[in-house]
Amino acid sequence: MKDNEVEESIEILREVLIETKGMDRRAFLARLGAVAAATPVLTSFAGLAGVPGAANAATDRVTTIGWGGAWKDAFDKAYFDPFTANTGTQIQYISPYSFPKLQAMHDASDQQIDVVEAGGLDSIRIQQLGMDAPLDWNVIDKSVLSPGQLKYPNGIGAITLSEVLVYNKKKWPGEDHPKNWADFWNVEKFPGPRSMHRRANPVLEAALMADGVPADPAVMYPLDYDRAFKKLDELRPHIAVWWTSGSQQQQLIQDEEVDLICMWNGRASDSIINRNAHYKISWDQALYNGDVEAWFLLAGAPNPEGAMKLLDFVGRPEPQAVFAQTLFYGPTNMGAYDFIDQSLAEEMPSYPANAEKSFLMDYNWWSENLEEATKRFETWIQS
Repeated sequence: MKDNEVEESIEILREVLIETKGMDRRAFLARLGAVAAATPVLTSFAGLAGVPGAANAATDRVTTIGWGGAWKDAFDKAYFDPFTANTGTQIQYISPYSFPKLQAMHDASDQQIDVVEAGGLDSIRIQQLGMDAPLDWNVIDKSVLSPGQLKYPNGIGAITLSEVLVYNKKKWPGEDHPKNWADFWNVEKFPGPRSMHRRANPVLEAALMADGVPADPAVMYPLDYDRAFKKLDELRPHIAVWWTSGSQQQQLIQDEEVDLICMWNGRASDSIINRNAHYKISWDQALYNGDVEAWFLLAGAPNPEGAMKLLDFVGRPEPQAVFAQTLFYGPTNMGAYDFIDQSLAEEMPSYPANAEKSFLMDYNWWSENLEEATKRFETWIQS
């Protein structure tokens, strides 16, 4: 059963996306805001919920938890504001995100969060721990979703993300530039300071591909720790920074402190497109999360009915296209690409040409081995 309120919001988003296709991000966001402010049904889309002329007052609320900052801003624009504007259901957003907090509430049978967009490993954990609740497909329109969004029985595919090789175009302006992890490790042909994520995954996979292991999950897992750390030993003197945050990795390329970096694709695109960083992404062997990240209704949620309506909205192509243009992480609903300009689509992990060249991470393996691998990685870092 389709929800007329949801359908009306989707139609307005669709019209804006069609009108603005081809505009740069700044122009797109400006037009989105202007349409929101001028459209009574979307007044809260401009952050004006509760003022005269806004949508009907909220009759209930849906509570979620997230990372805050740029993530909240993008989620507001793409999902929460248009949903609230038409349904009158307010979204209570709690940050920062904490999986232990979610698990503690579940274990105490006192869940206070309705719906969550879970990261890769947490999507697996939610199901393993029985924290997810069944979805009502009479409310959620399955026909508008892509097959990959239905990977989990009780989840709806959310976003795609990759850690990618990013290189300095000033240093390597032509075709002879670093392209893959073997090149990242080749300090003789491509000299210069490097940076990588201070985390076992996906650094260990990158090291193994640099050492010649095929970019094939069937061959890569289980990871050969000894081989990976031996390869990391080679590169260690050339790692200027082991980054630990999104802002840190962006600053490294905006200040040109490193020539090569393994970083989140969305952060890379933001620095390159919006902040004039003279770098470029190589999608060869990108460390790709695929369809692992999903939205879930949590077991024991205070407002499962409202949450189900929100879940009917967030998986659709139109809001996913808005999110992708706001924060540069890719959609899982492949219909979103109908509304994304080609030049921007090519910056997305799930864009078929990029996904084809990427390495698909095995999060099921990592869910069982993260603690062991992290301990060994941190021991190596500190040694």
